[in-house]
Amino acid sequence: MKSRHAFTLIELLVVIAVIAILMAILTPALARAREQAKKVVCTAHVKGLGVSMRLYVDDYGGKTHNSPNYGLWDNAYEGGKTVIQFGPNDAMAYWGIAYYPYAPSKKIFRCPSTKRVDDWPEDGWGYPYQEYFKYCTYGLNGYIKNKKVDHVFKKQAETIIFQDHIEQLLEVTTDSFTVSQGASVNLTQWRPGSSLVTTYWRDHDTVQECYRHANTSMTVWLDGHVSSIKRSDGEDVPRHWYTGKSTDTEW
Repeated sequence: MKSRHAFTLIELLVVIAVIAILMAILTPALARAREQAKKVVCTAHVKGLGVSMRLYVDDYGGKTHNSPNYGLWDNAYEGGKTVIQFGPNDAMAYWGIAYYPYAPSKKIFRCPSTKRVDDWPEDGWGYPYQEYFKYCTYGLNGYIKNKKVDHVFKKQAETIIFQDHIEQLLEVTTDSFTVSQGASVNLTQWRPGSSLVTTYWRDHDTVQECYRHANTSMTVWLDGHVSSIKRSDGEDVPRHWYTGKSTDTEW
């Protein structure tokens, strides 16, 4: 009768060690693949949103919507039985509502790499309300709202419409990727040490939320193309990408 061979303890430990090594090799690769897939999805989302905004502009006399400076889709936060979507001009409305008829799915307004966007903690809201901001993950360049864009912005391939961002509407001072007047770095509102971050966001990497894809931010430009902007202190980001002005000294 043939004897059965059993694994010795040493052999078993060797097998476990080999598996551990393989996992150590494969896990980062799998993580990178997942992140790359998320970037592809995000790119498709923002590309579609860029098209929807162009369709809106074509239907409304060449003008973009005068978007409010908030970021909610509806009144679900009130906890009532009936949830009503805000109108595009409601003070609480997210800018995407105006363009929703041309891209009728809230899901495309969410970047899959989002962790937490601005949920207005300084106004008494904060993380418990994050669910209501789930589909508000792209920040609109405030300079392009309520503008006849084809008349005002001559360098459309160099003018940002919107991008990955923690904030819903960018005033393009302390919240943009370019360096604002009197500052030495960009995004000063969202950097560690600012009063906002120190008080409400100490456990969250607020700057990283603007550069969700391997330290890059997916950005849509007025001519419709999509590209990524690398994370930096802002010295390499011209002001005219936001302002549309002819020089970087103008605001």
